[in-house]
Amino acid sequence: MQEYKIAIIGGGPAGMIAAIKAAEELGPKTVCIIEKNDTLGRKLLLTGGGRCNITNNTPIHNQLNYYNKNKNFLKHALYTLSQDKLLAIFENKGLEFHQEDNKRVFPDSEDAHDILDILEEYLEELEVDIYTKCPINTNDIEHELNEKMQPVFEIQNDKLSLNASKLIVSTGGITYPVTGSSGDGYKIASKMNHTITDIKPGLVSFNVDDFLLRSLSGLSLNNVELSFKDKKKKISVKGDVLISHFGLTGPAVINLSNKLIEKSKFTILDENLNLKDDDEIEKLELYTNKISIDFTPDFTEEDIKSQITKDTPNNGTLKIKNYMKKFLPNNFIDYFLMKLDISPNKTMANITKKEKNKISENLKRQVIEIESLETNLAKVTIGGVRSKEIDSKTLQSRFVEGLYFAGEILEIAGPTGGYNLQIAFSTGYLAGKEAANSLK
Repeated sequence: MQEYKIAIIGGGPAGMIAAIKAAEELGPKTVCIIEKNDTLGRKLLLTGGGRCNITNNTPIHNQLNYYNKNKNFLKHALYTLSQDKLLAIFENKGLEFHQEDNKRVFPDSEDAHDILDILEEYLEELEVDIYTKCPINTNDIEHELNEKMQPVFEIQNDKLSLNASKLIVSTGGITYPVTGSSGDGYKIASKMNHTITDIKPGLVSFNVDDFLLRSLSGLSLNNVELSFKDKKKKISVKGDVLISHFGLTGPAVINLSNKLIEKSKFTILDENLNLKDDDEIEKLELYTNKISIDFTPDFTEEDIKSQITKDTPNNGTLKIKNYMKKFLPNNFIDYFLMKLDISPNKTMANITKKEKNKISENLKRQVIEIESLETNLAKVTIGGVRSKEIDSKTLQSRFVEGLYFAGEILEIAGPTGGYNLQIAFSTGYLAGKEAANSLK
């Protein structure tokens, strides 16, 4: 039986960085990664459309506000491996980075393979053993005492046999199952007495049953505000929306989806922690299926009414569809006016007060009804191992000595824009560091 100080299940960003940090502390041939795929980092290669949006340069103290009840849990990990420290790991190997809109950070090469290549280079230099094509299930792991009466994890199946003093589980979530993220870690955590919170698809697009809207596929609505109402307040995000062949997508849509899904009471796993079938998932109910688009977030409804009233005398013969270019993209105007039952060829002089009010109101609050979620395109998993059951300073289980969790298996999910990769790297780094330090 092969012996290691630390074994890591899952070879994504969290698992790889955990192995790198642990091996730096403990030396060669002390750490191994067990990966179910034939290669490491398969999901990493898909991030940022293959360009790898590795992190976001929004200050950490501002980022933490995105995580509500989990912000204190995540704080130590993000400061332990901050954005600058993360980038330095790759810059030391010659890779350079640049910042794009919304403080998103990409490698200058704009190729996720370069990120993976450097991680694998570190793993090779540090002599981390890597076992690929080795899926692990709950029955393969035993937690027992060795001959020195010390706790040890024994992992055995028909493909490998090893033990380790510490075990880091970084198996990811359950989105993009073709990349190996199929929820294996939830069963391992559950067997170790951990609670798995409701599991939901995160950063998803919206299917909309509106043929005319979908016929505008490819059209962007820039700098709008999307929102929905809960019992106490309006929950909103600002950003760009892209109309697609199935409905709505784009940064504002997928960021709002996280907030909407977090408010919704459902899980996509059955009682045995297996993924429900597509028909069951399609029937899951959202907190609300109605969202509002504010096309002019910098103006109030009264501002718009006043502007239309002011402009009318000098533009009496101007068609309303041409005047609306002041507020909306040209290709969207006919659809917008059709929804209000206002003829696009009506002149400004003939617009009634009631129609002006409808235009102003809908520029601020046009309601779109969501038919369903585009779950097959979910980018992250919302939910996972309950944070309260893990020590935030070490990421060690509060129930099982020597058991650590990192990455998307945790219940935390962030917005789009590099935040989730930063969480994966930061939590993996912290788990690897603390697991190694506990053995020194």
